[in-house]
Amino acid sequence: MIGKLTLIVGPMYSGKTSELLSLVEIYSLGKKKYLVFKPEIDTRYSVDHVVSHTGQKVPAITIPSASKLLEKFDDINEKLDAIFIDEVHFFDIDIIDVIKKIILKGVDVFCVGLDMSYKHRPFQTTASLMAIADEVIKKKAVCHVCGEYKAVVSHKTVNNSGSEIDVGGMEKYIAVCRECYLKLNGSL
Repeated sequence: MIGKLTLIVGPMYSGKTSELLSLVEIYSLGKKKYLVFKPEIDTRYSVDHVVSHTGQKVPAITIPSASKLLEKFDDINEKLDAIFIDEVHFFDIDIIDVIKKIILKGVDVFCVGLDMSYKHRPFQTTASLMAIADEVIKKKAVCHVCGEYKAVVSHKTVNNSGSEIDVGGMEKYIAVCRECYLKLNGSL
């Protein structure tokens, strides 16, 4: 049997990680075998846990790259039911081939990540995973400017120049709708 890929995407503060943690809980209650991974670059709330903005958390294996994720997976001596990956947009493009290999071994993969950077450009890793996913769940957030539940963009509130990869939370980012993004940035 071949596994499936479920991808949960959207802006910051849209509940992506909370949804992932709910799925982890379902697998845990069902006494399924699974592993949870997070990128080494994300140390905002914890080094060794996936943590939502609301404080929910589960233990996770921290890894620096897609190849290390595959090594950890291959080192497991038991059949897994699922792999959960938080902040997938932080991984290199090789994560796509790694996920394909895991799925072909009959393991379900659940990933969450930003679909767009604060510069309103798609993250290549996330966009490519959306193309091969069995299911894509697109989340939205409450706009931090107008208060409407239609935010689909993460807006960087400090130093908008530089790398599109800049780990942070409320001290750097807010979720906004497209209209408010235009007001704040002048263009899409």
